[in-house]
Amino acid sequence: MSGSDLRAILLSFAYVLAVLLLADLLRRRFHLPVAATRKAVHIAVGMWVFPTLFLFEHWGWSLLPPLAFALLNALSLRFRFFAAIEVAERTPGTVLFPLSFALLLGLFWRIGRPEVAAGGVMAMTWGDAMASLVGRGWGKAGYRLWGQRKTWLGSLACFSWTLLAVTLTLRFLGGMEPPLALGQAALAGLVAAVAEALSPRGTDNLTVPLATAGLLFFLG
Repeated sequence: MSGSDLRAILLSFAYVLAVLLLADLLRRRFHLPVAATRKAVHIAVGMWVFPTLFLFEHWGWSLLPPLAFALLNALSLRFRFFAAIEVAERTPGTVLFPLSFALLLGLFWRIGRPEVAAGGVMAMTWGDAMASLVGRGWGKAGYRLWGQRKTWLGSLACFSWTLLAVTLTLRFLGGMEPPLALGQAALAGLVAAVAEALSPRGTDNLTVPLATAGLLFFLG
């Protein structure tokens, strides 16, 4: 392990723990619902994929922090020590999020496609989060799948935010020309929205990023 990798590991742990602490402090201070702080943590941690790609020298060491947090989140499902992200209904989403983060890095950064890894994380970070926030906050017309109520507005939000986040990722991280980046991101947004809608409860943190990254890899 190089000194840079060690510093990156320590910074990763410090950042995520700081996000969790701040979210819990804000929840307590302003009596925020856990659903709100959970999504704020979701977005803040997901954005760490970009510092990860620039701070670590070797992709293998970048897997350590998300895998460690997957284990910690699994324990928190039982003992509930991360109060800012634990809603009343227990789902595997908080465990699958860091697992997907690590899986994407291991699959695609390892082969020299960091923009694919980051694109999948962005679909999970922004598309999936906004589907939930917008759908619950403003969505009225809806449909039911797997016993869950989904909204058309939430699905549109998933598509739109994935389109934006993946376009920027492909353009600035992948060096792709804007029209091509926009076209691939539009397909990614469609895949993310469909995956989010079809996923049984709590599994969208696995299906959305993997489906999106798989498409981006296939498109080359």
